[in-house]
Amino acid sequence: MSTFEEERAQESASVPADPCSGGDVRCSDAVARLWEYVDSELGELDRNRIAAHLAECRPCLEEEQVELVMKQLVRRCCQEEAPATLRLRIHEQITVLRLRAAAGPDA
Repeated sequence: MSTFEEERAQESASVPADPCSGGDVRCSDAVARLWEYVDSELGELDRNRIAAHLAECRPCLEEEQVELVMKQLVRRCCQEEAPATLRLRIHEQITVLRLRAAAGPDA
């Protein structure tokens, strides 16, 4: 089993069983979509369905809280700016790639 498969198996093991009595979203589905939910990347219907599930399901709500804390930690830890020389080199490389793409494959 690859490292990726092992990580997915561990994640699946941490997904709560479906303790909810109602609703049209299973716990496994809600947990699988938490990153999208937390990042506001879901459409209105999916967002409302996940929100309704979280309102009813304490284990999934706790999973959401973990995701929110992780997002805050990443935001706090990743506030460094790249050095000006690195940003300039990246900008130059992007410019070169754009010029090559505009010139076409024969250039």
